[in-house]
This record gives sequence, C-alpha cells and structure tokens, in this order.
Amino acid sequence: MRLALLFSGQGGQTAAHWQQVQAGATGEWREVLRQVLPGIADQDAMVAPGILAKNKIAQPLIFAQQMLLWGSLQSHLPRPICAAGYSLGEMAACSAAGAFTAIEGIALCAERAAAMDGAVAGEHGMLAVLGLDDALVATMAAEAGLAVAIRNAPRHLVVAGPLAGIAAVADKFAAAGASRLVHLAVQTPSHTPLLAKAAVEFGKRLDGLPDRRLVFPVLSAIDATAVRTARPALDALARQICTPLDWAACLQAVREMQPDAVLEIGPGNALAKLFGELAPAIPVRACDDFRSVEGIVRWVEGCA
Repeated sequence: MRLALLFSGQGGQTAAHWQQVQAGATGEWREVLRQVLPGIADQDAMVAPGILAKNKIAQPLIFAQQMLLWGSLQSHLPRPICAAGYSLGEMAACSAAGAFTAIEGIALCAERAAAMDGAVAGEHGMLAVLGLDDALVATMAAEAGLAVAIRNAPRHLVVAGPLAGIAAVADKFAAAGASRLVHLAVQTPSHTPLLAKAAVEFGKRLDGLPDRRLVFPVLSAIDATAVRTARPALDALARQICTPLDWAACLQAVREMQPDAVLEIGPGNALAKLFGELAPAIPVRACDDFRSVEGIVRWVEGCA
C-alpha cells in the first residue's frame, strides 16, 4: 500500500505528550534528553503554564515524541512513499527518512531552538488568519510590521512578528471579515526574514552532516520540492527557518502522489484536518486520534 506521512509542528503539544516522552525515553534517549531538557524528571515544572510553548522545551520535546512514536510504528507499516513536516516537523520527516539519527536530531532541535531564540529580541508570536483574501492579509500584516509565514490553504495564512504588531492588527483582521483568528503557541517569528541570522547559524551546523540517500522522499515545506538525498533536505531545513512555507502546495504534492492513506505523527491533528479538506476521498488520520500503536497499525492496514 501507499502510505504518506505528515509530521506536525509546534502548537499542539500538551502535558500528555511530555508524559509519552518520559515513559518512552530510556537509555541513550533519556541521557540526551536530560542534557537538552534538564527538567525531564520534574513533572510539575514541565506542565507549568507556558513552559511547553518555549522553543527550548517545545522543539526537542516534540521531535522526541514524534521519533519515539515512529520508532514504534516503523516495523509494522509499509515504507512511506513520502514524508512532509510542518515547520519543526520537517526535522522529524528528515530524520525518519534517514538524514540523521533520532538521537542526533534531539540535539539538533535544541540547537535550532537556541539559534531562533538568539536571533531576535523582545516578544514575538504567530497568528493564523482565516477567511480573508491572501493579498489583503499580506498587505495588512506588512503595515503592522509583520510578515506572512505560512500559507496553509487559500484564505488561510499565518502571519508572524512582534506581539505588539499582532495585537494591533488582530482587530483589523476581524473588522475586515476574518472568519477566525488563532494565536499559535509559538513565541518566535518563524519563517520570516527576522530569523535570517538563525537560518545561517543552523545551516553551518547542518553542513557538518554527511550526505546520504534517503529511505523515502521528503517534501520541502517551502515549496513542496521532493528530495531523495540528505544534502538538499538539510539545506531546506536551514532555509525554512527564515523563509515562508507553502504548506498548501505541500499537501497538494502529497495528494498528487496518490497515497492510499495519510498519517499525521506528532501532537494534534491539524494537518490531518487540512489534508482531509483538500482530499476528502483519501483516508487520513492523526496518531493522536488513537489510544495505542496497535490501533494506528490496524487503521493503516484497513486502508490497504
């Protein structure tokens, strides 16, 4: 059967995902997580309000949760025909395809988060805007000192920048007729030129990794380009930090590959919902919809 994978980004992580990592991380996993998440043994600290939204916590935590889950699923599922990752999720997509190991990826995610946090000063955030013309959103965002960061679908954009700008433009979006506004649990202006310094810094770190053939193609979230070797995949990982993502194009590319099933791995089910809206005839579910690995495997097998 033809299985496609989607790896979710930041925003949907909860204490339950932290608990999954705590339960599944043993041996070398636990040691590297102790290094990048010093509070791994402190359950109360990690579920305090706002902690899971911090880049330095969220990025290695989400990646670890995704890769632990993929490790449990991989031997029971067919080799994917492709994988795509939403923002941070592209790290997991690349690791699952073999660009670097999961253990290496945890440390890389911590470095990615540190580079992003160090590139800007002050408070920043991201806002999803639904129901308005794309050009209008881009114009209004620019006037408020923001930039379009992600195109999820027609009339569904994410803008990013200083929190003061987001606060100033949110009411204007509403007055212009936005059907929905969602403040994302992300504290940096991801995928905007404000993070150009972080992209360069992370790119230099990735330059040290070897090139190799990927186990399956990875679609760049920037423009849906499918890559089959590690070098272009790693280059895209660095560039996407400061480059807008065309997630709509990525989902369309997955659709055109004619999968029998699409599985979202990671916190939440936002990507599964977006794909379901685009391609209602193709079965799609998120791992968070299930109570067990066995349930996920049975669903995928039933789609064959």
